[in-house]
Amino acid sequence: MADVKTRESILSSSTEDAILSAAAEVLERGGVAALTTRAVCEAAGVKSPTLYHYFGDKDGLASALVRRGWAEFMARKRAAPDTDDPMALLRNGWDQAVDFALKRPALHALYAAQLRIQPELANEAYALMRGRVQRLVDRGVFKVAVDEAARAVWAGCNGVLALTGRGLSRREIEATSDLLFDAVVARLSVANRS
Repeated sequence: MADVKTRESILSSSTEDAILSAAAEVLERGGVAALTTRAVCEAAGVKSPTLYHYFGDKDGLASALVRRGWAEFMARKRAAPDTDDPMALLRNGWDQAVDFALKRPALHALYAAQLRIQPELANEAYALMRGRVQRLVDRGVFKVAVDEAARAVWAGCNGVLALTGRGLSRREIEATSDLLFDAVVARLSVANRS
């Protein structure tokens, strides 16, 4: 009996993975508008009841696709080389976010849309960034409270990410990213002038 259940769970897992992989291909090839249940079923070689069994509907599929892509992204962020330089860690995290949005623009666009429905998707990324900001505040590099600094870094990076859907070149976005990172860090490194 256990062998049958194990075989069923393996088949179930591989079918779900195959659907998600097909959905990722459809998304990257054609953008968010191309992500239809019909296109995904065709790409995965399954019938629509199978897709609905695993994901409920198109929104459930999109949510699962974002969760999987985001989990892969966060695994890379957490695996960043450890360094004693908290500024290098902060910059690495910022650059990873920009690079992700540039390399996988359709997934990033879908993620941004899903954030409106599931804002908790960003919690882990925010906590990781906040921890890096905390180290800079603790070392006296940033001269403002950690929550104020974290909000500024988050807003600055997300401002750059918003540019990825505007038709700008990679070079233009990276130049703006450099400018904005430097501006945010410079401002946070100066004592409040109140």
